[in-house]
Amino acid sequence: MKKHISHLLLITLLILTSKDLTAQQTEWCATDEMLQEYFNENPSVESSFWEEQIQLSELSQLNSIKGGQNNKAPIITVPVVVHVIHYDGLGNITKQQIDDGIRVLNEDFQKLNADTVSTRTIFRNIAADVQIQFKLANLDPNGQCTEGVNRINSFLTYDKRNEVKALSYWPSDEYLNVWLVNSIRGSGNGTTLGYAQFPNSGNLSTFGLVCRNDQWGNIGTAAGTGGRTATHEVGHCFGLFHPFQGSCGSSCNGSGDFVCDTPPTSGQTFGCNYSNNTCSNDATGGSTANPNPYSTNVPDQLENYMSYDDCQTLFTNGQKSRMLAAFSLYSQLNNLRTNGNLVATGTNNGYVTQNCPPKAYIIDDQQKLVCVGGQLSFSEDSYQGDTITAYNWSFPGATPSTSTLANPTVTYSTAGEHDVTLIVTNNGGSDTLVMQDYVNVKDPAVAYNGFGYSDGFESFTGFNNDWIVFDPTGGFSWTRTQTGSLTGNSSVFLQSYSLGSNESDFLISPQIDLTQVVNPRFAFDVAFKNQTGSSDQLWCSISTDCGITWTTRGVISASSLSTGTLNNVYFRPSSAADWRTFFITTTAAMRSSTNVLFRFEFKSGGGNNIYIDDFRVDGASAVGISDNDLLDNSFSAFPNPITEGQLNINFMVDKASDNARLYITNMLGQQVEEVYTGALNSDPYSFKINTNNFSSGIYFITLRTESQNITRKIIVQ
Repeated sequence: MKKHISHLLLITLLILTSKDLTAQQTEWCATDEMLQEYFNENPSVESSFWEEQIQLSELSQLNSIKGGQNNKAPIITVPVVVHVIHYDGLGNITKQQIDDGIRVLNEDFQKLNADTVSTRTIFRNIAADVQIQFKLANLDPNGQCTEGVNRINSFLTYDKRNEVKALSYWPSDEYLNVWLVNSIRGSGNGTTLGYAQFPNSGNLSTFGLVCRNDQWGNIGTAAGTGGRTATHEVGHCFGLFHPFQGSCGSSCNGSGDFVCDTPPTSGQTFGCNYSNNTCSNDATGGSTANPNPYSTNVPDQLENYMSYDDCQTLFTNGQKSRMLAAFSLYSQLNNLRTNGNLVATGTNNGYVTQNCPPKAYIIDDQQKLVCVGGQLSFSEDSYQGDTITAYNWSFPGATPSTSTLANPTVTYSTAGEHDVTLIVTNNGGSDTLVMQDYVNVKDPAVAYNGFGYSDGFESFTGFNNDWIVFDPTGGFSWTRTQTGSLTGNSSVFLQSYSLGSNESDFLISPQIDLTQVVNPRFAFDVAFKNQTGSSDQLWCSISTDCGITWTTRGVISASSLSTGTLNNVYFRPSSAADWRTFFITTTAAMRSSTNVLFRFEFKSGGGNNIYIDDFRVDGASAVGISDNDLLDNSFSAFPNPITEGQLNINFMVDKASDNARLYITNMLGQQVEEVYTGALNSDPYSFKINTNNFSSGIYFITLRTESQNITRKIIVQ
């Protein structure tokens, strides 16, 4: 029991050390940190985990007794699947680089690496051929042909942890899952090169390793790196710890990294300083079964793949015994190497590689916006199998409606949402990809009148109808809620409390005509309380070309958004004090546009939930109507919102009029009710309107006389 407690203290110390380090530089490996998070979430398993490590150490010693450290047992084959998580093509590395990463692993685990000649003499005799080989799978979990590669377009490729694994996963007792991403959030403000999961230290669905794509292989984005990050992380997957795990522990049998021929180090070391000798007790510990090969104090083993140094060249005989023991102890590892699994994954000797059908893929799989008459270009990045021999695109609502080009350009003439279909063919077969409602074509002539425009999301018709939601990460996104509002019963809400850092979610308004408003600006109310240290931002942008291009008009920081600071508390607004009003101004070009879109982009930074209510156009007055012409406060329309099918209108005019109109329009400016036409004198007037035939939504009451004009907004529920 004392042994596992000491390990806990040491791991905690290492994590704290890494946090101090990452504020200044990139963190090599976050595996220890992930293990500690696992213990924090599952405290009951911590003791049994460390007891299991001692058991693994004892089993590895038995392996050494039976066959000796350099025994030539049958080589272990490990089927591999590589999940390439990229964002709109960024990080979508080539198959050649993926193959090169497998090459590096095989060379390192079989002592075939060319730089083994640089290993210092004192450590050369203990350098091991681990006798493990890695092969990309040729058959997927459904028995279908594959190259062992899955490509996924997702913003989760940035600064995420285990959430990224849910995007693409194959059973971890059949395949070693490798997830390649653009970046990995480290502790503090740093980043991490990679991390892995120890056997039996989490769910099977998260077992494997996550690695930055610029650390996989030694070509492409990883040119010049050596690709040793993956070697290091696979070592963790097979039960190896860092040489500094137990600092300068007193026994190599039951402390440190549990391996006697890896000299302990007092902590993390970087670079390649061959003079390092941070522990003086190298020659202590060991047993007949697990002998310590050192009779005197030796320098730090900078060459070890499980170190953080730049001169890595070896696994030791002791590490080999421990990894092979892990394949015996853990069923998920043991099943990987069974002949039945090798046959099922197409990695058995004698398997004849097939020419796989392609995987159809369209770059940028988020919905596209365009005006009627506008052009869109489409790019494909289909993969797998032989060279693509044919492309067949389908574009309903566009001209041309079909194309056989790899990257076609088409013109959309029909408003609405349209599917896009891509069929790719090679010598192995074909694949069809259907992107439903992929293109949203806006009609510039159909827009809401900006004068008096307001949306409190009370009579909401649904996202991607009027309002549009883009959710690049596929997780939490903007939604309507009735759990918090400034006015009425509803608002729009993003559960940023559950989002990771640097995740973006977009909310786009309907088209609005600003030409009818003097000096228009957009106004909205926000409820938000940040968490300590959060870096959330709300970006506000405007488009006048149906969303093809956007102009940023404001970036609101967490401190400006927030009405207070919460410490890890799920935020819901409870009073008007939780809300703030913001205004976004427009340019002259925007004010002259009949087709304006407003876009919210919330960039999460470890903060909290955000609510938006009462989005509206704010301006001096309608075009052609001065403030002096407006009626006094005698004009009233009630109830508002209307729930019982009757609207009451009361007013008094300042001057008699021979030609007056009282009418009601909808949000599109279309008249739905002519209430009164004719002469008015200075007497009070009262009208009762039956609204039972009105659809739920927002309407405007307008009274026009020779000298006076007024408009009021009403809501029919």
